[in-house]
Amino acid sequence: MTNVVATVWTANTPKNQGDIVCPTNVVAGMFFRVTTPNGNSTGASEPSWTNIIGANVYDGSVVYEAYSSIFDDISKINPTSVIELFIVTLKTALHGTNTGFPPSNNETNIFRFHAGTNHTNQNIEWAGKKYERFPIIAEGFAFQRGQLPRPKLIVSNAYGTISTFFDAVNLVTAGNDLTGATVARVRTLARFIDNANFSGNNPFGTPDPNAEFPREIYTIDRKATENREIVEFELAAVFDLAGIRIPKRQCTRNLFPAIGTFIQ
Repeated sequence: MTNVVATVWTANTPKNQGDIVCPTNVVAGMFFRVTTPNGNSTGASEPSWTNIIGANVYDGSVVYEAYSSIFDDISKINPTSVIELFIVTLKTALHGTNTGFPPSNNETNIFRFHAGTNHTNQNIEWAGKKYERFPIIAEGFAFQRGQLPRPKLIVSNAYGTISTFFDAVNLVTAGNDLTGATVARVRTLARFIDNANFSGNNPFGTPDPNAEFPREIYTIDRKATENREIVEFELAAVFDLAGIRIPKRQCTRNLFPAIGTFIQ
């Protein structure tokens, strides 16, 4: 387990970004990392601490992010960590442009996010684009022999966030529920993400906006589940939606006599 060097909270004390603080009455397993710039000071009275990893605590002009030393160790980034990112692109004709949610990086109808499992509880920046942390579960991307994958995206619907999204989209196309939107799965390595993710430069390597695994493109095929807690989407590959079977034509020796012969 990582040895955390922390100082006990004191009033009216300047803090630097990255400083680790622990409460005067210890919250079991929890520490609090300063996220505000250097020189901001703690308040006159101790704040109310949280035991929720990733939650913010406000203290005078200082903001902390709560984390667990154990969790930090388990999920610690390393240069070969795979960073999984998602890009959802809406179609204006189907979904309109007024969804009620600001698109990522001010890109019309483009939403970039990650699942919060990429070593960090913060947003991730790669290739100059910000990917916002959003509570999702993405699964089912593995290819099976003779069968295209049908992945699932399970998205938090806390406070009716996604249901509200549906309401706006369905005003354009009744009952659409984001069907037809494109989902791109992007994977890169930690050593290639932008310097902006760190207090200095990327300590693991050199950022590279072109270093990624082959990009996987899917379409939202249908909404499988919607309740007050989650929304589940089923995705389909473009080939799958088009009803195309691969290979489109079998190659046999009757058609191509040279199959199976070797030239020395």
